[in-house]
Amino acid sequence: MGTEIEVKFAASKKTLERVEELEELSGWEVEKRGVLHLVSHYFDTPNFHLLYNNFAYRLREEDGKKVVTLKSNGRAKDGIYIREEQNKILLDGEDVTSREFLAENFPKILEIIDGEPLRESLIVDNERHLLHFKKDDALIEASLDFLYFMKGKRRIPYNELELELKEGSEEALRDAVQNLRKHFHLSLSGASKYEMGLKSFNMIPLF
Repeated sequence: MGTEIEVKFAASKKTLERVEELEELSGWEVEKRGVLHLVSHYFDTPNFHLLYNNFAYRLREEDGKKVVTLKSNGRAKDGIYIREEQNKILLDGEDVTSREFLAENFPKILEIIDGEPLRESLIVDNERHLLHFKKDDALIEASLDFLYFMKGKRRIPYNELELELKEGSEEALRDAVQNLRKHFHLSLSGASKYEMGLKSFNMIPLF
């Protein structure tokens, strides 16, 4: 299992474009790191057993590579989320919803779903613009996500800024968060993309 230490903001497209123009922010050096196209397929039971047990299970396609991830919604402190995740590179022919695949790679899912079938519940089509914020010994990766939630033929746009601490202390992450919020009036968001997508299609309650 890996651990992510991150902060999420809901943001308008215009705000993300302004953030991308940064070269420096209150002592933080800002470096552009390129653009990725990510397509994520989320799986759950018809009654969303994984979501209501604070997990998201996805298959992500990126540059010809497919990675399967089980990710917890994590625990929060002062807007900073610590989330555990388990990843596996998918081999050709593997069925990520089969009992055999889950038993070998993600047995926790079988415990949660208790015999219920998994189905594709949401697709997220994401154009991710990457920035690195550097200051002293701290490195923070900023993901500027211009994305669509997709269900059948329906598409709903959504934009998000995600900061992930790669090197340094949580205090450095708080400093970057404080400065970004001061300059761009950003609102913290604790919900995962999976949860936000389901809410966008009114598939789960909005509370």
